[in-house]
Amino acid sequence: MAIKNDYIKVRVSTEQKILFKDIAKKKKVSMSEFILVATEEKALREKEKIEGTENLDLRVTELEKKLQEIKLKMESQRTEKNRKKFF
Repeated sequence: MAIKNDYIKVRVSTEQKILFKDIAKKKKVSMSEFILVATEEKALREKEKIEGTENLDLRVTELEKKLQEIKLKMESQRTEKNRKKFF
């Protein structure tokens, strides 16, 4: 387990604090542990979304380049074919 040597101070409403405290008590964990786990899980999901989106954007860009190359090649072949028909 990582050494916890830093902290983050967060302001919450009274209602939020009561909710967090109540759920933590029902789960038999400290309020800090409850908030840490929930926040870390949310952060990891967001990280996956961001990285997935970046990866998808890169794949789409590469696919668009390949499609453009194919289009140019087909146009070139069509032009060559029409030129041969003409002569």
